[in-house]
Amino acid sequence: MFKSMFTRSRKVSLITAVLLLILALQIATGCGSSNKSTADYVSQKSTSQSEVARDQDGGMGTTPAIPNDVERKIIQNVDLRMQVDDVQSVMDKIIALTGQKGGYIVNSSIYKEEENHFRASLTVKIPREKLNEAVHSINELGEVVNHDTYTEDVTEEYYDSQARLTVLEAKETRLIALLDKAASITDIVAIENELAKVRSDIEVLKGRLQYLTNATSFSTININLTQAVPGQIKAPQGTTGKAWQGLINSINSLIDFGSNLIVFLVTLLPWLAVLAVIYFIVRAIRNKRKSKIDPQ
Repeated sequence: MFKSMFTRSRKVSLITAVLLLILALQIATGCGSSNKSTADYVSQKSTSQSEVARDQDGGMGTTPAIPNDVERKIIQNVDLRMQVDDVQSVMDKIIALTGQKGGYIVNSSIYKEEENHFRASLTVKIPREKLNEAVHSINELGEVVNHDTYTEDVTEEYYDSQARLTVLEAKETRLIALLDKAASITDIVAIENELAKVRSDIEVLKGRLQYLTNATSFSTININLTQAVPGQIKAPQGTTGKAWQGLINSINSLIDFGSNLIVFLVTLLPWLAVLAVIYFIVRAIRNKRKSKIDPQ
């Protein structure tokens, strides 16, 4: 009897173990399927998001890396402030020099502050490879008071814009091909709207590329000219110059005061003449009245 019960117990344990093994296999299979479904969903969602991003970015997706061996696109600007003996003469020389270097004048102006004292400003464009040579020649035309140089690297923007333009032009070609095959008014209108947007983006990129090409091919020089005041004493350089700077400033101020005083007196002369005439007229009238009142 005990042997029979033991045998029956072993059978039950064996069946239970088999059932547990089958259940474990089913759970593992279910989890695997679930994980696979989840992975597929994530993959599909990522692909969909990538496509959307690619469409929003003009079909480019991520910006391609720029090779190290490409030509760098650098915008260079130079600001010069100078004192010269003759503003008009130096201005004419700068204009002539710009033409000789293959550049052009963007704008120029000259105005008079006082008698024989002028100021001028010029903005010129010089080919990039001749910038240093042109700046050196301009510096020799007077005393440089201030010299600033600014640069901006637009290499990434330039080549990224070129790549975007290529993609948009390819998209334009595809849309034109679809427009020829469109069978309904609705399709035609939708394609034409998208085509108009693509062509607008193409024009914007072409304009930007044209600006970047010009800005990197021609450097800008901004020049401000001031006429030096005749007779002013210039401070010597170095430590001695710093020691005497106060005295020299006083002497220059005295020279300016004397110059302004002379101008003031010369300006006042016509008024003094008028006052003198009035004085003599009034004096003559008074003498005439006095002679009538007190005749000899």
